Amino acid sequence: MADESTPISCKNTETRDWYAWIDTMPPGPNMLYVVGEAWAPNPGVEGFLVPSNPQGINPRILLLDIHFYQRPGIWPQVMTWIPVRYQRPVSGPKAYSDVTILCEGDPIAQIPVEIAS
Repeated sequence: MADESTPISCKNTETRDWYAWIDTMPPGPNMLYVVGEAWAPNPGVEGFLVPSNPQGINPRILLLDIHFYQRPGIWPQVMTWIPVRYQRPVSGPKAYSDVTILCEGDPIAQIPVEIAS
């Protein structure tokens, strides 16, 4: 039997502590980071942020979909905060002004992007 992660719904998941920034420190490249936490039913759940498709009409607002997967195995059924993270190189410090986190197409968080230099 192959061990595979099982997708689980993000609906009604509580999130907190969202922060987005573009790191412009040399030597480069400029990197966008988005971090937050999600309330999960057990510590075996992993959270991921992926670019939404389509991206929307404003190119300065990055749309990211949140996805959760249950890792295989036996996990204690204890609610826990899990980290959720996204990063990618960007063309410049003003590549994005905001990031919107979506759960199954519905916005759950709007995060301003800060510049770290």
